[in-house]
Amino acid sequence: MQKFELKLRQRDIPENDLLADIRNVGERLHTDSITKTNYDQYGKYGATTLLRRFGSWNKALSAAGMGINNRINIPNEELFENLANVWQTLGRQPVGKDITKSANASKFSLGTYEKRFGSWNKALVVFVQYVENPDNQAETTIDSEGAVPISGRRTPRKINWRLRATVLIRDNCICRMCGASPAKDPSVTLHIDHVVPWSKGGETVIENLQTLCSVCNIGKSDEVFD
Repeated sequence: MQKFELKLRQRDIPENDLLADIRNVGERLHTDSITKTNYDQYGKYGATTLLRRFGSWNKALSAAGMGINNRINIPNEELFENLANVWQTLGRQPVGKDITKSANASKFSLGTYEKRFGSWNKALVVFVQYVENPDNQAETTIDSEGAVPISGRRTPRKINWRLRATVLIRDNCICRMCGASPAKDPSVTLHIDHVVPWSKGGETVIENLQTLCSVCNIGKSDEVFD
């Protein structure tokens, strides 16, 4: 006669173990804030266990020293920067299901974008309009952190996320030296590189920027490396 093997839910789990597991999931996903869906997929105990112990998901995150989820009034710029980061990680335009996949480490859910913009497609349209609007491009006198460039230079060395996204989209997220892309090989990491090095007078403008994979970028000489 076949014997049934029972797997009973562990009870009275020490609070420190629960909090450590939340942090472990955050480290695995490279984010300081995770959703209940994230935790159910990668955690050891289940989001329901944490909700019972701490009273709410945000209280559990707070106790673990992590960022609070389900924020309201998130600035559009922050939503767009997150979208640009996911785009770069994937090496292609994200679709809605990419935003719900934990492995892509999106800070915000698909629902956040749909509520703000009406649909995922509308979010993409507004994102591209925002990135391509000349009035929103990289500042020519100060960078996004407020750092003034060296005297005599029109642009700072740092490439802000908006200009980075413009270059990635222009280059189809493909290394311009070897053709590598995260869309074909998830292990590929893309960089944005100055064609004429900033140290040799090259400016941080789209005409002087290119997409390179980390291997090709590191393979350049020290004099050229950005």
